[in-house]
Amino acid sequence: MDKPHERRQFGRLHLLAYGRGKTCTLALGGVVCQADLIDVSAGGARLRHYPPPSLPAQRELVFSVPQLDDGGLLQGLAATVRWRNGDELGIQFEKNLDVGISALQRLIC
Repeated sequence: MDKPHERRQFGRLHLLAYGRGKTCTLALGGVVCQADLIDVSAGGARLRHYPPPSLPAQRELVFSVPQLDDGGLLQGLAATVRWRNGDELGIQFEKNLDVGISALQRLIC
């Protein structure tokens, strides 16, 4: 049996227990909210926000992971909401991060 086609361009770092307590901020039009960071890759992230944010797909926002000693890598990133499913949403970074999955793991975990 053939495996389903993987649509992801980048390897994704799956964070156990919702990023081990890692949260991120989403800024949209002067409003800032927090969400749990579920997984992240060089191209985007999956987040959990409860209650679900009223962000429509294709909406641009600014993504940051505060209190992270990352030299600004995951700070102030322009992103677009690509999908929503209940209290989860997927975002795609405007510019792909120039970092591999192992470097992301060292930063986040």
